[in-house]
Amino acid sequence: MHRWFLSPWRLGLLATLGLAGPVQAQTPASSALICEDATPPPGALQVGARQALFRDCPRLGDVDFTGKADGYKYHSGVSFAPLKGTSLYGPADDGVVLKRGGLLATAKATAHPGQFPLLRGDRPFYIEAQVAISSNDRDNFPAVWLMPIEHNPRMEDVYEGDPKGFERWFELDIDEGGFGPGGHHTAISWSGIYPNYKKIQNPNPTSKEPLDRTQANVFGVSYSPDTLSVRWWLNGRPVLEASHPYVPEIARRQNFYLIVSAQSHKNISDYTLKFMGVRAFAGEATPVRGEAARPARPPQTKGAP
Repeated sequence: MHRWFLSPWRLGLLATLGLAGPVQAQTPASSALICEDATPPPGALQVGARQALFRDCPRLGDVDFTGKADGYKYHSGVSFAPLKGTSLYGPADDGVVLKRGGLLATAKATAHPGQFPLLRGDRPFYIEAQVAISSNDRDNFPAVWLMPIEHNPRMEDVYEGDPKGFERWFELDIDEGGFGPGGHHTAISWSGIYPNYKKIQNPNPTSKEPLDRTQANVFGVSYSPDTLSVRWWLNGRPVLEASHPYVPEIARRQNFYLIVSAQSHKNISDYTLKFMGVRAFAGEATPVRGEAARPARPPQTKGAP
């Protein structure tokens, strides 16, 4: 659930998130920075995603606060929420600090690609982000998640053959805080005509194993278009899996970008989130059959950047 979403077409995402399956025992965080490691992690190798797409140690100077500027790695807004001001961000020796309410996205707030490539849904991929927060208060709602760039005010998630205004998209929440003592990992298949969106999501998303979020944890997810499955990773260990129908066929036709956000459940606790690194890997496109097997279309064919 992302409570600060304001655009009417996006209010369907204000529902509570969830996922499926038992979560394994968690692995302690490491002080090593993932952005300094070029070796493909186990999650990438598991789906054959050996091609490095990007690897970065974020810095405050990498952030665009207009939402539309070229030449920046991160943007302080998304197409379904207002831009965030500079007062919510600060520098760190090993990353960028976000105050409560801050957000960073690898796509522009205009829903056009940024400097980093999008994660294509017709190719296996793995992405992970390293973050730490200032306290373990359950009101804190740090989130690391993926959205398809097609889900935007231009409604590029309406596909040929579907009813007018009928949207379909796949949301992949790598981790969210404050839902329980441990990690919270969700795959959601959304569809419908606003305001009557429907979703299918995995049950049992939250680990009962306590997670110290003040440590530099690495949250990752691997995706396979061949099997329509995802696997979540915590500090290099697999913790949860999900597959179709929670991972929908439409995912193969969409292109995903990363969002890191410092949200709050009830705006009680002030906290900060430090974003310390990100890296992404991809594999070869998987030949599949059927309507949803068509390759992910080139994003942002409508409108100006």
